[in-house]
Amino acid sequence: MRQRGGITAVAISAAVALVGFVLVALPSSILGVIGFLVLIAAVPVLPMLGVPAVSSTSAYVLAVFLSASLWFVIGHVSALRATKRAVSGWPEWIREVRPFAIGVWVGAILSLAISAVVLGAL
Repeated sequence: MRQRGGITAVAISAAVALVGFVLVALPSSILGVIGFLVLIAAVPVLPMLGVPAVSSTSAYVLAVFLSASLWFVIGHVSALRATKRAVSGWPEWIREVRPFAIGVWVGAILSLAISAVVLGAL
């Protein structure tokens, strides 16, 4: 678990991002909004770099790289914390990842809301 905790978190984030891309690509505005929120959950650095107001390729590439790094660190730290116990497995890893992930998601949604207020969308 110690060797795969970070990679697992990045893989889960990539799978969630793929679901978000599929939802954004579907021809429905409701599914597009849901897909964008799912993408924000997978790539939480997007609103911090100005997406969707800034739509440059470099912003997307940097957001994906920084988000993957963030999820790797969260997954690795959670694996280290989970393996401090005598008996540990993936359920303990999930228990350790959960608070970090919720904090990241809340921060990403708050930054998206703040940028929407600043841009006058809300």
